[in-house]
Amino acid sequence: MTPNPLRRFARLLLPALLGGAMSAVGAAPAGEAWPQKSVTLVVPFPAGSATDQLARVLGEQLQKELKQPFVIDNKAGANGSIGTAAAAKAAPDGYTLLVATSTTHAANASLYRRLPYDPIKDFAPVSRLAQIPFVMLVNPQLPAAKPQELVALIQKNPGKYSWGSGSSGSLIPGHALVSANKLDMVHVPYKGVPPAIMDTIGNTIQLVFADTANAVPQVKAGKLKALAVTSSREHPMLPGVPPMSTVVPGFEMTAWFALYAPAGTPPEIIQRLNRSVQRALAEPAAREKLAPSGFELGTGSPDELGLFAAKETLKWAKAVKSAGITPE
Repeated sequence: MTPNPLRRFARLLLPALLGGAMSAVGAAPAGEAWPQKSVTLVVPFPAGSATDQLARVLGEQLQKELKQPFVIDNKAGANGSIGTAAAAKAAPDGYTLLVATSTTHAANASLYRRLPYDPIKDFAPVSRLAQIPFVMLVNPQLPAAKPQELVALIQKNPGKYSWGSGSSGSLIPGHALVSANKLDMVHVPYKGVPPAIMDTIGNTIQLVFADTANAVPQVKAGKLKALAVTSSREHPMLPGVPPMSTVVPGFEMTAWFALYAPAGTPPEIIQRLNRSVQRALAEPAAREKLAPSGFELGTGSPDELGLFAAKETLKWAKAVKSAGITPE
């Protein structure tokens, strides 16, 4: 039976609202100031992904802020579930953190009937980090310069073209495009967006939705064509590229990123991390490195993140349903 989004939302919202009280549960630090050794940032998507790019800049800034190494550990696969589940099982001592996304902590709740982790119970929210839109990309050989031309081309050639996905941000708009326009296309899933992009460049597949961090460099290099963006209006980095709502009425979607710790991590570590993240992302060096990729940076308190993620779970549940996706 397909999960009821409202029931699921109610189940997730209450713990999120109580997050501040629940975060006090857990062992106190073992008599020493944190951190005393290197900290691992688990990235549940492959190297080169938007999550990875953001995590590396964040880790670099936190290393300067907290005077300890921050090590990136890419654990990709299953739409981010493999790395997220691994982070959930880590010791709640502040030395393993998760750079989560709207995929792992909102969309997956509706994309899968069962997850190897609980996005609420298994994690303590630390801070929001950033958000980013996705771009409809096609192989340059495809004779389509506008999204409407792409739809017409595929409709005239049923079963001839294929599209790829490597995260919920690429999966949901792809399904929405196919469902809204009754397209006959082959869907090819990948462990992340970068390999799907490479296969689109190689014309193994013809269409992929990718975040601006991965899309813009390929578009500027002429390796791919941008036909639409998933934001509600044109993106400043891709002037003249229309919103996807021109071919999927009402569609709008922005992926987001956040930092989480395993549940039970001492609240004093969570609070120190939160303050450090806010300072790290306020640094001009961080903003200069991330701005060209289209990241819109934004932080907040742990409780704000908990409530935000719970609300986003309902939003993404509606997007999954509207796109006609059946939970796996």
